[in-house]
Amino acid sequence: MKRIAAARGVLALISVGVACAQSAAPKPSPEVKKWAMWGGDWTNLGTAKDSPSQPEYKLEWRTHGHWILGGFALQSDGTWKGNGTELHYLEILSYDPAKKVNTFSGFESDGSIWTGTAMFNDRGSVENMTVIGPDGKVATCRNDWVFSADGKTVSGKQECEQDGVRWTGFSVKTTKTHPGRSM
Repeated sequence: MKRIAAARGVLALISVGVACAQSAAPKPSPEVKKWAMWGGDWTNLGTAKDSPSQPEYKLEWRTHGHWILGGFALQSDGTWKGNGTELHYLEILSYDPAKKVNTFSGFESDGSIWTGTAMFNDRGSVENMTVIGPDGKVATCRNDWVFSADGKTVSGKQECEQDGVRWTGFSVKTTKTHPGRSM
């Protein structure tokens, strides 16, 4: 009788293991796929201003977006050239299923960090973000992106506010130089 009970216990464990092994791996939600618009290589040309008291300067900004973590996030690596400096950044674009919102976080080689959310429409997106500069000053910004019908060019503008003062953070025309890989 003890052997039969032991055998049943072993069979129960095996069937639980088989059931777990047969469970489908989770798949990225359709919402995270909205970030696909930023896949591939992009060149952004325009003007930028780092703070309300800084002068405006010409900007060349290059980005490379690619899917990571089984398609649950898009990683964007970039170089921001202007105002006599070259900065590098890493940004992770994802979807938060608990809050039901597309999110992003970024880190720049000067110590700046940012977090935000994005709302998509059929022609682009609106991103609202908080930026903390290397000096600890906090700015809130809104990025408006409008994509062309073919998805190969984008117009972008950032409006920021810090200590009650508003300014245009950047205004760019963006061109996709390499399409990247679909998810």
